[in-house]
Amino acid sequence: MRAVRKLLDFSEYVLAAVCILAFVAMFVLGVATVFFRFVIESSLAFPDELIRYLFVWAIFLGSAIAFRRNLHAAIGVVVARLPAVPKRVALLLATAASAFFFAVIFSSSITITMRARPQISPALEVSMAWVYAAVPVGMAFLFVYAVELFLVQWRAPADELLADDH
Repeated sequence: MRAVRKLLDFSEYVLAAVCILAFVAMFVLGVATVFFRFVIESSLAFPDELIRYLFVWAIFLGSAIAFRRNLHAAIGVVVARLPAVPKRVALLLATAASAFFFAVIFSSSITITMRARPQISPALEVSMAWVYAAVPVGMAFLFVYAVELFLVQWRAPADELLADDH
């Protein structure tokens, strides 16, 4: 289990690095767009589109990071007050429901991504499948992290089992 945890830690690190690079690229492209439009008085065609696509990727990969770090909005007041067994059951059911949701979205998004392959983006002239692929990639990471959380919640001692921590 330790090797799997290290692999998942590394995957989270890589996702965070990709998100940081995407945000840096979005910032630089945004500044370049403003500079070219208002200083040089000539517009660039591709930055607006690329910024939009990088943002989509950052959202889906960042969602996986937030899920693993347990940073998504949750109402844990009720669950935190439950006795040990009902608390564990509630947390396991919520995590299993999340994993099921991620799997359903993953499956559907694969189909949509494949259908988008022939579509070409206007400015970058790349297949829109590259943009749509953010959804199944993000959902795959979310599913894997949900399975990890489920196993942590299953094995955790009752006194360490919290609704807002893992």
